[in-house]
Amino acid sequence: MNTEYLKLFLNLAETLNFSQTAKNVNLTQPAVTHAINKLEQDLGFKLFNRNKRTVELTEGGKILHENVQSILVKLDATIQSARAAEEKEFSSLAIGYTSTYYEIQKFPELIKQFNKLHPDSRLYLENFDHNVLKQHLLSQQCNVIFSMQDIINSQNIKFIPLIKGQFACIVPNKNHLANHKLLKITDLKNETMIFFNANICPPRQFKLQRLIKKICPNANYLYSDSVLLSHTFVKGNLGIAMMVDLASVKDSPDFKVIPLEYPDEFPYVYGLSFLKNTINPTIKDFVPCVTKYFI
Repeated sequence: MNTEYLKLFLNLAETLNFSQTAKNVNLTQPAVTHAINKLEQDLGFKLFNRNKRTVELTEGGKILHENVQSILVKLDATIQSARAAEEKEFSSLAIGYTSTYYEIQKFPELIKQFNKLHPDSRLYLENFDHNVLKQHLLSQQCNVIFSMQDIINSQNIKFIPLIKGQFACIVPNKNHLANHKLLKITDLKNETMIFFNANICPPRQFKLQRLIKKICPNANYLYSDSVLLSHTFVKGNLGIAMMVDLASVKDSPDFKVIPLEYPDEFPYVYGLSFLKNTINPTIKDFVPCVTKYFI
């Protein structure tokens, strides 16, 4: 099957307009029509219902659209990795991370040291939330990701623990709780809390946020979609952020990181993840570098 036809199908599935797709891929409209017709013949079913006014995906087209992109990404990544391994001229690594303060502090030295040891390698960084990173890893859009262990619940993923942390409150220096050494959930009952949105929140943190809302029904709640935004809210004295202490910094002129008294069943572990069946040879070089320079 012609993979170029599949890529053309993806574009048309997004535009639902043969003229627009032709412009997007720099082809004539008849060429696009011919390619789609040929793809439908190869597959044995229609992909689009079309008339003079509208173009719509069939049920089969919808299923193909939902799944084929990850297949093409995996195919491209596999071909690129195989070519790099065969030619040994260069290798690349797509690294996913969530942009915590800890990562921002550690990444420059890690990349510097890795490039010294492997000057022919190319590193690319992708910044997304935990849930998106996991999907990008499974689809091989990322080769490795840095994340919390409770996100990684797939048997296909290898997780290497790096550091352990605990839940903490990021408290503005002007807040009356900033002088505490340890905070209880009940201490937060009249505060404004800054939580992560549910769609980006790691499972264990989501569980904690629900518990805090239950114990502190009179507290106010703001929601953030990133670690950096949560810290911006704290610096603006808008409230107290809740997160694992690994995501923040120990010393800041604007806030205090105060441990939360919360009985965890097991430590909160941050580490490096990659697919067990990966064929990218650069990962084998990257892992020892991470364990040496990232911790």
